[in-house]
Amino acid sequence: MVIPVHIWAYAFRIWLAAVVALCIAFWLQLGGASSAAVTVAILAQPTRGAALAKAVNRIAATLIGATMSVVIAGLFPGERIGMLGGFVCWICICVFVASYLRGYQAYAAVLSGYTVAIIALVNIDTPQNVFTTMTDRMAAIAIGILCVTLINDVFGSPPVWRGLDRRISDIWRDVRGYARDVLAGSQENPERTGELLAQISGLRDQVDIVAHDMADGRHRAAGARSAMLALVEIVQRVRLLRLLAHGDPLAVTVKDQCLAALDDHQAEAFAFLTKLREIELSRPDIVVGAVWHIQQAVRFVESKSLLDDGLLSLREGLEPAREVHLPQRGEFAVALGNATRIGIALVTGAIFLVFAGWPASVAALTITAILCALSTTMPSPSKFAVAAMVSFALASVSAGIVRFYVLTESQDFVRLAVAIAPVVIFGCLLSVLPAIAGIGLIMNIIFLVLLAPSNPQVYNPLTFYSECMFVAFALGVVFLASRLVWPMSALDKQHAAVRATQKTLTASVAGTEYSLPALEFDLASRIADYVASAAGTRRPRREVLKGLLSTNDLSLAAASAHRYLEQSSDDPVIRSRIGQLRRALWSGNSRRLCAGARSILRRMRVSQAGAREPLLAAATDLWSAGMVLEREKRRIRHFCDHGAVRKGDIRWSLH
Repeated sequence: MVIPVHIWAYAFRIWLAAVVALCIAFWLQLGGASSAAVTVAILAQPTRGAALAKAVNRIAATLIGATMSVVIAGLFPGERIGMLGGFVCWICICVFVASYLRGYQAYAAVLSGYTVAIIALVNIDTPQNVFTTMTDRMAAIAIGILCVTLINDVFGSPPVWRGLDRRISDIWRDVRGYARDVLAGSQENPERTGELLAQISGLRDQVDIVAHDMADGRHRAAGARSAMLALVEIVQRVRLLRLLAHGDPLAVTVKDQCLAALDDHQAEAFAFLTKLREIELSRPDIVVGAVWHIQQAVRFVESKSLLDDGLLSLREGLEPAREVHLPQRGEFAVALGNATRIGIALVTGAIFLVFAGWPASVAALTITAILCALSTTMPSPSKFAVAAMVSFALASVSAGIVRFYVLTESQDFVRLAVAIAPVVIFGCLLSVLPAIAGIGLIMNIIFLVLLAPSNPQVYNPLTFYSECMFVAFALGVVFLASRLVWPMSALDKQHAAVRATQKTLTASVAGTEYSLPALEFDLASRIADYVASAAGTRRPRREVLKGLLSTNDLSLAAASAHRYLEQSSDDPVIRSRIGQLRRALWSGNSRRLCAGARSILRRMRVSQAGAREPLLAAATDLWSAGMVLEREKRRIRHFCDHGAVRKGDIRWSLH
């Protein structure tokens, strides 16, 4: 296998940054100077934006953790039980919060938790040293961050946006193929739809770090978010357009214009469709179905234009036409389970260490807290524990060889730099392989922690053996906790996605106010969560996916209808009928919804020009809800009352 030059360059940059960070920390004679090199290993990312995003979150989390360390040490000076209890409560709170966050923000939340262990817990018997430890750690982390940032800039670390642009373009090709097939009359495949939504949702982490990429990163990130949402909207519009009658001449015309928009002729398609819509609206006897057909096509073309605008902003750093904010989503049961698991694991580990009478047991508990907290940010804590075990085996052997065979002849810093180069570079090369990326990153971190470069270097085999035992103990606790304490199985994740979708439907038909872009992406993310949790299982999920997709269609139509009804409430006639229309949405009566759409379109004839768009949108969404209920009523009822999940009740039911 030939390793590309840019991968070698990435590995060289990380090694050089670690060496420079160690050199500066030794020169400043910091206590715990190895933390500077460990920071570099933690921030090891192939792209500049990813490293900066993680660095920003790391320094902010360290500041929060350092502040709490001083607070807890001040509240419980010399009180072991009090300080330990305060630490466990704090880290459980941080893990709970992290469960509602993603990516580097989740990492920052748990980091602010276990920083208390690194600063306060290790000084449980010497609280007067907490402030000194805090300042040394802050200085070491700052040095590591500065070294990574400067060396990435000097040696030209690649930006994130180019890779994100390629991924969005690849997904767009898949979405375009899906749209062509469905518009041509092919039967929609729910698995294909779910996979597309999962691919789009998977862009979220990269989009979050684009803002740190360059000076214009804020505009690039906004463009990427707009493009992501446009892809979700296109999939949603295609699902509704599939309801068109294939033999209807108007349906053929509408689909032809949508296909033209897919071929980058959206300006012409938009002009044609808006003119056609005006013709239909000017008829004495308005056909609501025809207006709905055209309006859905107009929305489809608008989404395609927003996709192009978002991609242009991502590539050029220009401000996009719209600014959207993607929601941070989490489930209370998952967050509570993670916090409980960490609390039980730490308390159990502390009790075991007390009865075992191990020397330096606080260090073992600190490492346990770090690994347990980090495991909660991973999709599978048990797989993380296994990967960490493999990394530990490689790192401990490497650290032992370097420490007791390579560095014993002299205290030369150049010798240290050369000795760690093969291990750090090898770990970086492993970290760019998607299947085993975690092993390489964790290996470098554990290697530098066990090696603990210092000035002068300490050669104590007993201390090294004890540190290895502490890490092994911590990994064992993480593995057992992930398997025995409130484990989150794939089926539980499927249940969580379905229950959340049911609750959203209840809120949508009841008129709960939503941000429509956030709701669209949130529902797509739940589909992605279900697809990911069901991957590799033998359970049939086709009907459940159909239920999820149909329920999402109804949720979006209902939420959008409520929103536009509120915008058009200045009209006294519409205002007097809002209550009836809301009851129709709540009852799931498709005939009343379609009748409401007809009455709104008739009202448009006497409305002022400025009020036409909300009225048209409200009528379109009411008709969409009616059509979805007409086609999928049985499936949605089964999904909400019986299908897929039998835990918990839902207040809304179809009549």
